[in-house]
Amino acid sequence: MNITLQISDAAYQRLVSTGSRIQGTIGLINPTEGNFSEHRKGQAKPGTRSIKLRHGRASVGDTQVRLTLRIGLDEVDVIPSQVIENESKEASAFIEGMYDDVFGY
Repeated sequence: MNITLQISDAAYQRLVSTGSRIQGTIGLINPTEGNFSEHRKGQAKPGTRSIKLRHGRASVGDTQVRLTLRIGLDEVDVIPSQVIENESKEASAFIEGMYDDVFGY
């Protein structure tokens, strides 16, 4: 089966120039035609620095500090409370280092 898709000019240019995948959804108009909608990815604000943690990410910006963790309850040998404690300590050390570098305290 072949499906004819409409895709935005910007998504098409990125697909042609980089050759990488573009993630999105297809809304079918009929069994052989559809529209492709690209998933939007959040852009980091200028001046924001972040680190990847095993189960999430910590970031420091000019106006906010963020810690995000996602712990699967089906992970083997993982105790969620210990992950939260350990990775928040790692994020705290990163944030303190950022404040030392940027603000001098």
